[in-house]
This record gives sequence, structure tokens and C-alpha cells, in this order.
Amino acid sequence: MPPGENVLAAALAAGIAIPYSCRAGRCASCKSKLVSGRIEYPVEFGGGAPPGITAAEIARGEVLLCQARPRSDLSVEVRRVPVRASNAAQAELVAVEPLPIGALLLRLRFIDASITVRPGQFIDLRNHAGDAERLPVVGGSAGILEVESPDDGGTLHRWLAEHAAAGTQLRIAGPFDRPR
Repeated sequence: MPPGENVLAAALAAGIAIPYSCRAGRCASCKSKLVSGRIEYPVEFGGGAPPGITAAEIARGEVLLCQARPRSDLSVEVRRVPVRASNAAQAELVAVEPLPIGALLLRLRFIDASITVRPGQFIDLRNHAGDAERLPVVGGSAGILEVESPDDGGTLHRWLAEHAAAGTQLRIAGPFDRPR
């Protein structure tokens, strides 16, 4: 991988699905177990660790992949977030609208099941390639769910901006009461 790239970015670019949210070292969604190898965190953390990980977690071998820069070959144990059938659905993309803040407003229609969500909650949205993000529900009515995909450099957001069109099928899981 290129010098200076973090483990999360390299994994996502290689098509490896890893849970993440903020990409800033704060939320701990990408926290994983370093099985072997060495990492360093960027200098903006003053030679220490990002705020999303404690000294005790580091002592147990945990790392934040969104900030970890490899200093050797690595072996990492990553958590998987299972999708239970009771809170999952297929949806069809009805429309994608760019918002002035760089975000995308997505209008989705349920295909095979219906989950009940309301504005202020979150859903996990996944495309056919496995790219996934947790997105806020901002509205909806008459079987249409509206969610917002922020322009945070995430893989799913880039895919939606470049490839998504009306009729695209996506997988939804949720609702969740908070971002990861």
C-alpha cells in the first residue's frame, strides 16, 4: 500500500468490508485486534493514540484501522456485523439528488420486506459490491424512505455518486438509534 495510507483505506480499496463510520479516530467503529505486525498513528496525535482508543485497549492489542499506518506486514482480526433477517430488507433506489453541502439525498422503496424507521434513526445501506455505510434517515412517506449520504470520502458515497441510478437494488438493515 502507498506510504501514509491507513489500514482501513487500503482494505476498502481492496474490496474488504470493514465496519467504520467517522474515519477520524473518534467513533471506534473500526476498532480491531492486531494479531501480528506493527502500526503507528499519525503525528497529529502527538505520538500518542487517537481519542477513540484507550491505553488499556492498546495494551490488549486493539487498533483503530482508520488511523493505523502499517510499519510491517500485518495480520488483523476484524469484527463482522451480522445482518439479522428480522431487521433487513431489499430496497430499490428511486432517486439520487445532490445536496448543496456535498451530500446525497437517496429516496428508497422497499422491495421484499418492510422495516419501520423514522427520521432521526439510522440504517445500514449496502450495495451489491459489499460497500456499506450507516446513514441517517431524514424523512419519507408512502413507502419511500429518505436517507442522506454525507460526502465523507466513504466508498459507498463515491459509488452512489458515480454509479447509482433509479432502479438500483440495495440492502438495508436497521433501524439503529445512533451512528456506529
